[in-house]
Amino acid sequence: MALQSKPYIALLNERTIIVAIVFTLALMWSFGQLSFLGAVIVSGVSASCLVQLSVRRRFEELEARRAAIQKRKRAKRPTSVSIRAKALDQLPSPFMLIDSDHRIVVANLAAKDLLGEDIVGNDATFYLRQVEFITALEKVLSGPGSDFQVVRYTNSKDRIFDVTVAAIPHRKSDEQQPEAVLFFYEVTSLIRAEQMRADFVANASHELRTPLTSILGFIETLIGPAADDKDAHGRFLGIMQTEAERMVRLIDDLLSLSRIEMTRYVAPEMEVDLKKLIVNTVSAIQPAAAARNIRMECNISDNLAYIRGDGDQLTQVFINLLSNASKYCDPDSTLHISATPTLDNKRIHVKIRDEGPGIPQEHLARLTERFYRVDTARSRKMGGTGLGLAIVKHILLRHDTSLDIKSEVGKGTEFSFRLPIAQKPSE
Repeated sequence: MALQSKPYIALLNERTIIVAIVFTLALMWSFGQLSFLGAVIVSGVSASCLVQLSVRRRFEELEARRAAIQKRKRAKRPTSVSIRAKALDQLPSPFMLIDSDHRIVVANLAAKDLLGEDIVGNDATFYLRQVEFITALEKVLSGPGSDFQVVRYTNSKDRIFDVTVAAIPHRKSDEQQPEAVLFFYEVTSLIRAEQMRADFVANASHELRTPLTSILGFIETLIGPAADDKDAHGRFLGIMQTEAERMVRLIDDLLSLSRIEMTRYVAPEMEVDLKKLIVNTVSAIQPAAAARNIRMECNISDNLAYIRGDGDQLTQVFINLLSNASKYCDPDSTLHISATPTLDNKRIHVKIRDEGPGIPQEHLARLTERFYRVDTARSRKMGGTGLGLAIVKHILLRHDTSLDIKSEVGKGTEFSFRLPIAQKPSE
């Protein structure tokens, strides 16, 4: 007897078979056909049906048990995946698990912040569309033993990541489809630092090459056409001296900036008399300011507390700021310097304000960049290296403060910062 379909087999239970046997015997009895042979045939057919029904039921029972086991396994798998996902949420870097159909199975919070909240269950190539990424994912999912791949990914906000695409190893006995993990390592700061380094080298080379080119040109002139021109000798040698001094200042500033950056994360521990430091610096700058008829007005609080800092570096801060102000502010104007305690008496608020032409707003954010100048020609004419404010910024960062710049065209510019007051030993 062939295996029947499930709806039909469902009718072949014990009650149905017994009713069929009784009905058959009654029918044969009514026709007078009930005999020993008939009883044997009916009994044989009935026994065969019962045996097949028993085998069928046993087979279905085993199938049901196997299905239940698989169901329990499937029920457990989301739980373990959920646990892994919660653990991966603690990672600061984006992480994703990709199945063989390129669907995102697991994504931690960092990945959702980067690509979107509803990425789980969607195709990864919807979000990472670079040809290099798709090729790397296909290669990793192609079979066991595939090497990991690294792809550079840049999102719409100019964040740059190195994405590692690697296969998840499975035991040979497992029948699981290949899967891949994606780990995002952000390299935005590294790329920008490298770009800044390259820009710095290019700018420094340019700044050094300019005076060198000028000096070499004058040397060639003195050796050649102007070899016997004594008036040209004096004039050219004076220019060469100016250019050489400019190179010395530039190299000194570069070395100074390098030393400051080396101590960037070492907090200064000296106690500095800020009032005395300001007075001494003003006295040093006064002759150059007086040459342009610039008056320097100091407003320093009496009994000003000592600050915690590096006296030499802070002297450089005031020299750079005051010399810049005296060079670029208008003649016959006043340069204002003030130093007063803050309301909480924890810092000294220093302000340096000139009455110069002011600086347009679009330049303020870049003033402390290395070699950045608002007016390049004027800065070089004044002997500037383009590093003064960059040095000031890094020194103040070491002193746990920052340079605040405010300016209004036609009225002047104000530089300010807050230096920490030195704590008493009892504190």
